[in-house]
Amino acid sequence: MLFLNPFAPISAAKIAGLKATVLLLLVMLTKSQLLRVKMSLLGSVIGFVLLISFLISSGILTVVAGGAVAYAAMQNKNT
Repeated sequence: MLFLNPFAPISAAKIAGLKATVLLLLVMLTKSQLLRVKMSLLGSVIGFVLLISFLISSGILTVVAGGAVAYAAMQNKNT
């Protein structure tokens, strides 16, 4: 018989938060490398694409983490 971990949604929220942190650090690292190529059109376009992709992915991760917390709260109310 497989026992379900009642803290699984909270663990999912922690993992989503860690993914967002790692992604933020990678974006900052890439941004610092792009600063070496400053004032070029290609560097500006790449920086803009990275910024937009970071904002979209962090928004998605926030929704996932919020859903995990809401799911945990719903499971807690049902018991």
